[in-house]
Amino acid sequence: MGAPGAPGVGAAGENMCRRDMPMDFTPIPPQHLSVSGTLTTPNAIMATWSREMWQNVVNRVLRMTTSGPFGTQFAAAVATVT
Repeated sequence: MGAPGAPGVGAAGENMCRRDMPMDFTPIPPQHLSVSGTLTTPNAIMATWSREMWQNVVNRVLRMTTSGPFGTQFAAAVATVT
């Protein structure tokens, strides 16, 4: 565990992990099921990365999302770089 006071840890972070959260989640509205956008970077090295390199980064984010606390909500998630 991290140090007390760190986000999500100890007295300062106790409210971040509430056990009394409601479990009556509703389905995600269709207009929020798809996200798209453009990513730009001023970093000269990252700016030259290939599409395959960016796809690897996106795949890593997807793995982390699907294995996190809300992983079941992202079980069918797909991420592609075009």
